[in-house]
Amino acid sequence: MPYDPGKMPQVSRHVFVCTAELCAGRGSEATYRALKKQVKQHAGLEGVWVNRSGSVGGCQHGPLVVIYPEGVWYYGVTEARVPELIRRHLIGGEVIEAWRFHQTEGCPCMPPAGGE
Repeated sequence: MPYDPGKMPQVSRHVFVCTAELCAGRGSEATYRALKKQVKQHAGLEGVWVNRSGSVGGCQHGPLVVIYPEGVWYYGVTEARVPELIRRHLIGGEVIEAWRFHQTEGCPCMPPAGGE
């Protein structure tokens, strides 16, 4: 099937939930399902994609959630924390410092500003 950029959805944020073994043992599947469901229910979050991922490192602090393009990695994101994550970060644009595990300079798949 050929690539058709006109049919690709617009993505404003990409949320990855680690579902590797250690994070899974800490409830990451429930975190993923809650995020997926609740993001779909919020008007204005249509461009937010939620996906499972393999290990992103640091699983002993899981469940880990990584949000791009901000490049913010959160630890201990349980199902109970999902509403607050949605309200504060995805809607409010606030980095929740108390949960921040790591932060990169944006999305690693994007070229740096100003060229290559």
